[in-house]
Amino acid sequence: AAVWTTEEEGALLDFLASHLSQASDGNFKKAMWNAAAAHMAHNHPPVQGGKSSYHSFFFALLTIIQLKKSYYTVANLKSVASGFAYDDEHGAMISLDNADLWDRYVKAHKDAKPFRNSGFPHFASVELLLPSHGRGRFI
Repeated sequence: AAVWTTEEEGALLDFLASHLSQASDGNFKKAMWNAAAAHMAHNHPPVQGGKSSYHSFFFALLTIIQLKKSYYTVANLKSVASGFAYDDEHGAMISLDNADLWDRYVKAHKDAKPFRNSGFPHFASVELLLPSHGRGRFI
């Protein structure tokens, strides 16, 4: 399966943010997802030998679904209740001192594993598109 780079994910989020006025009932319609896929294919063409489905409607939608899932995982990490210090650049900043606590946390929150010592640079961009901020939502 194709994987978008951080830059490509950011470009997709920027495109959607710039078209929030076209969201109907707080949702983007299929035509907008097709436009997003076309925008990505034009501005970030797949590497040589990449599949054309790389910038399809479904791949754009799946990428956004994954970014939204990551957002909620990181939002939980950022909460005081998680017990971890977190920043969008360095993640949960796990050291030997709190590695056991992290391992227990990840057993209960499996989606948090990638954020041990890596951040989520799209947190603010995803947050702008969520309904809780009164601007729109992905799906």
